[in-house]
Amino acid sequence: MFKKIFLLFLLILFNHTVFANQVFSGFHNPESVVQDDQGNIYVTEIGEFGKDGDGKIKKIDTEGNISDFATGLDDPKGITIYQGELYATDQDVIVKIKMDGSWYVFASTMSFPKTPVFLNDIDVTPLGTFYITDSGNLEGGGMIFIMDTSGKLEVLMDSDTNQSIKAPNGILPLDNERFLLVDFATGELFEGSKNSDKLTKLTDGLGGGDGIVILDDSILISDWKNGVIYEYKNNEVKILNDNFQAAADIAPTNNEQSIIVPDMKAGTVTIMDLN
Repeated sequence: MFKKIFLLFLLILFNHTVFANQVFSGFHNPESVVQDDQGNIYVTEIGEFGKDGDGKIKKIDTEGNISDFATGLDDPKGITIYQGELYATDQDVIVKIKMDGSWYVFASTMSFPKTPVFLNDIDVTPLGTFYITDSGNLEGGGMIFIMDTSGKLEVLMDSDTNQSIKAPNGILPLDNERFLLVDFATGELFEGSKNSDKLTKLTDGLGGGDGIVILDDSILISDWKNGVIYEYKNNEVKILNDNFQAAADIAPTNNEQSIIVPDMKAGTVTIMDLN
């Protein structure tokens, strides 16, 4: 037992010391990131916007090596992991990526109850309810979908049913019902529930709100337009880092001591230590 605990401690320490405050470069429009249980980081790489087939999922392994993991996508954006497999938005479909790098369309355009325009973020609860945002034209017309593990989709809310919805971007489940949402067009942060079409505004002033992470009692939000990482805590907003060019969809590291920040314009992925 002691040996297992010690090895686990070394693994956590290794991942933290190797990745903390490191910057990985050479990406072409990196948008979203997620880390698996082994410490590997997966990055959606849009490539050239609007060019079919040049999108990728890249992998940063635990030694810092970068490789193509899945290729032939179009403009992949949000990414999440559920039961050991990756799910990503790709223009107007949801793709599922296996751990051998092969992928297929899990939910087609026709599977959506309303035609998707600009699928963006995706996240999932432990019970397998996926939340998916559609940012519309980035100024209005946005939607939020929920999806089950069979690929069945429904509209949770849209700009017709809730005037607070403009261009929903980052979404983060809090439990099996509640979620956080940041709007790219307005820079407003909301709390919502899948059992209601209402949203409660928590704060604003977050620029082009993109990704959301919760660590301890802090909510961290990335601002794509201004390259900023904000912290929302005790009803106050403060800047943690304003040195990015276009901070996109952030994610926590497994040890919850850092966040992973893809910078779309800089072509980098940064492990930003919070200690």
